[in-house]
Amino acid sequence: MISILIMKNLRNLLVLIGIILLASNLYVISEFGLQESRWLRILGTSILFFIFLIGAKREDKYLIFGFSLLLVSDFLLIKYEIPWVKKLTFTLVILAYLSLIKHISPYVRNLEANLVQKLMFIVILAINVVMLYFLIDMVGDKWDDSWHTYLFYLYGMTMIVMVVLGFSYSNRYSNKSSFYFLWAVLGFVISDISGFLAYYLNVGEFYFPDRIFYIIGLLCLVKFSRMDKNREMLQPYGFL
Repeated sequence: MISILIMKNLRNLLVLIGIILLASNLYVISEFGLQESRWLRILGTSILFFIFLIGAKREDKYLIFGFSLLLVSDFLLIKYEIPWVKKLTFTLVILAYLSLIKHISPYVRNLEANLVQKLMFIVILAINVVMLYFLIDMVGDKWDDSWHTYLFYLYGMTMIVMVVLGFSYSNRYSNKSSFYFLWAVLGFVISDISGFLAYYLNVGEFYFPDRIFYIIGLLCLVKFSRMDKNREMLQPYGFL
C-alpha cells in the first residue's frame, strides 16, 4: 500500500523531499560540524535510494548497482580521514560512475556527429582534462600517497567520460529522459568538484554547492530511472 501511494504521488514526493533535504542540509552545514553534515547526507541518500528501489526494473541493474555504491561511499565518509577508507571511497564512486556509463552507453552507441559537434566534444574534453590537472596540482602534498593521486586521476577521467556521454545522450534524444540523466551527471560532477575544493583546499563555502548539487543529482537520477526508455532509442542514427 505504501509503495502504491508513493508511486502515484512521486512527483510531489520528490519535490517535497528535495526541499526538505536542501533546507536541512544547508542549515546543518552552516550551524554544525562536518560529521553531522555527513550523517545527514547519508540519511538523504538512503531515503532517495528507497524510492529508487520501489520503481526499479530488472533492466536497470547498472543503475541499482551504481546507486548502491553511492550509498555505501556516503557511509564511508564518516571515517574519510582514514587513508585506506579514503581510497576505498574513491574506488566505489569510480565504480558507481562506471555503472552509470555502462547503463547509458547502449543509447549513445554508433553516434554520427558533424564537425562542429566533434569540435565541441574535444573542447569539453580538453577543458575537463586541464581542470583535472590544476585541481591535482593545487592539492600538492595533501595526497596520502601516489595511489591516492592515481585514483583521483582515474576518478576525474571517469567523470569526464560520464559528462561526455551525458551530453551525447541529451543531444541525441532531447527528451525528458535525457534531460534528467544529464542533470544527474552534472549534479554529481559539480558536487564532486565543490567537495574537492572544500575539503582539500579548506574552502568551507564550497560545502554548500557540494550538497546542493549532490541532492539535485540524486533526485534527477531517481526521476530518470522511472522514465520509459523506448526500445527504438537503441537503434543507431545520427544527430539531428
